[in-house]
Amino acid sequence: MIRPENRTHFRPALVFFGIALINLISISYAQKYGYLLAADTRATVWWAEGAYKVMKDAPPDENQSFWVTVHVPAEASAGEYRSSIRISTGDWKREIPVVADIWDFALPNASSIRSSLGLPIEDIRRYHNLETREEIEQVTDLYYQNFRDHRLAPTSPLDLYPMRIKINGLYWTGGEFSDDRPCAGRRALQIVDASVSAAKEAAYQGRIPVEPDVPYVLSWHSRAAEEKQRYTVLIECFSAGGEPLPPLNVLKVFEGSLEWKPEVLEIKGFPAEAKTVGFRFFPTFRDEVGSFAGTACFDDIVFRRAGDSRNLLAGGDMETDLDTMSVEVDFREFDRGAHRYLDEFGFNAFNLSLEGLGTGSFYNQQRGIFGGFRQGTPEYERLLSQYLRLVENHLEEKGWLGKEYIYWFDEPDPENYAFVREGMTAIRRAAPRLTRFITEHKPGPDIMDVSEISCTIFHRVDPAVVAELSPRGREFWSYLCTAPKGPWVTLFIDHPAVNLRLWLWMAYQYGLKGILVWRANYWSSPTVFPPDIIQNPWQDPMSYTVGYGTPYGQVNYWGNGDGRFLYPPNRDPNRDRTKYLCGPVNSVRWEILREGVEDYEYFRLLERAVREAPPAKEKLARKGRALLNLPAAVFRNGQEFAKDPRALLDHRHRIGETLQSLLAGKGRP
Repeated sequence: MIRPENRTHFRPALVFFGIALINLISISYAQKYGYLLAADTRATVWWAEGAYKVMKDAPPDENQSFWVTVHVPAEASAGEYRSSIRISTGDWKREIPVVADIWDFALPNASSIRSSLGLPIEDIRRYHNLETREEIEQVTDLYYQNFRDHRLAPTSPLDLYPMRIKINGLYWTGGEFSDDRPCAGRRALQIVDASVSAAKEAAYQGRIPVEPDVPYVLSWHSRAAEEKQRYTVLIECFSAGGEPLPPLNVLKVFEGSLEWKPEVLEIKGFPAEAKTVGFRFFPTFRDEVGSFAGTACFDDIVFRRAGDSRNLLAGGDMETDLDTMSVEVDFREFDRGAHRYLDEFGFNAFNLSLEGLGTGSFYNQQRGIFGGFRQGTPEYERLLSQYLRLVENHLEEKGWLGKEYIYWFDEPDPENYAFVREGMTAIRRAAPRLTRFITEHKPGPDIMDVSEISCTIFHRVDPAVVAELSPRGREFWSYLCTAPKGPWVTLFIDHPAVNLRLWLWMAYQYGLKGILVWRANYWSSPTVFPPDIIQNPWQDPMSYTVGYGTPYGQVNYWGNGDGRFLYPPNRDPNRDRTKYLCGPVNSVRWEILREGVEDYEYFRLLERAVREAPPAKEKLARKGRALLNLPAAVFRNGQEFAKDPRALLDHRHRIGETLQSLLAGKGRP
């Protein structure tokens, strides 16, 4: 942070001034911008006029912080710049002088360190009161702009832009072709609904032409996981143009049995408007919000005209021919998002979300299903391999190969290693150029060899292992979450703010290439708060435990601010139904993390300048090499480091001076 009235050398993309800082989440954000510096300079510095609103609304007799964002364009001339920040209310006015000395070098546009901070879009939708796809895209884009401006990358920036997968020769989607006690033949269609917040189903992929006023019969065999479990069968009607006709649909609820049981649904005749029909099977009673859970199996599905034995529905016996199946991928939506966020925004890392992979963590694990076939079957292996090769080739064609990472398993324990190895090996066998990623809270050689990126919880990073394996092509990241606790580097609101900045300094010292935090917008825990109430992160700073078997209603603590760097603009989310079509509010820790990322760039620039220094500048190069190793006043180890940011600022100042001298006469990098 740059202090008013202090002369400081700087060349970051963004700098914040703070006045009367009273806590770590007192924040304002720009509503509009204006010029601050005199017109006779070629530098343009921006100031956040939105801070005035914070001052206007501040209660009397209390300190209130505000922040002014200063942006120094890369083309700005080096030299001393003077200006001031003017604050006024009524007859009261204050002017705070600011002096900045600009270095004669610029940070690169693209970040040198990779990053991954989770940003689930559903929480943005809920707290901003968004309704349409267009609104969600608009606001999410503003969040991604915020990430870009902080030189960080969201974990999954392409969540709104999925690939569309089609498997030719496959007639049903949404269930699993199971060989567990089929009614006849090799397989039946099993549908598992384990959620009480979504309606799971299996759907027939084709449309069957029907004639008006002609009787039809739909028959099938079923069995359920529980005796008398209710399940639902739906026949959907469509117009000649393919438009759905919901009032003409036929829906009926049946009672299942533990053993296979035949059922029949007779249709006396479809209205003339219905030209084709489709079919959906639900393993439970179907309601609007999917309130029920259960499992049901279906087999020998037949749709025929009454009095005719010919089945109009192909694939109703659930028997499939592997040789007739092939995978197609529609990349159009994916490419639209990737062009925006990989090409335009320059995100250098993204989680490649792939359909059909297994999933899990140290708590549990689940085998993958692709196209309805479970991991380990010949159909799964062949179809998944086709899919992964198509994705790999497309990423290479578009120039995105290498930015992806496949993050499908989280923090495995030794008992998970065989499962993780199986999944990682399948990826490598099918698409050897895709980047496999794993988070490790128990790092070790038994699992490191099956990923290209090892992301280790920070306090268990072994610099010796990093130094040994990095030259062989292994990439190492570190992550912070609910752990470690102090005296290690942490991310909590009530811990020293310098921690997040030092994290990046330590990352450079250890040779790490990336950082990860599980969430940037963890605003509410569904374990603690009921569905109709959400946590107000402005009033409650605690991040409560969710998942890992935590029962609903049990209150466990992860720590103040864990996974929460950004705040929603809605400060009363349970009552304020205003539609907020704007970006997030930044926390101080978010800004300090950005400062650390910029510090990392200083080290990388100096590293390059030292490496390329001519013999005439060898003395300067030696000084630069010494600065690349942190002094004890800044960093001894992961538990002993500077708590006073002035130690970091002094060291960065020396780096800046040395860089400026080394680069003199060469032009800006």
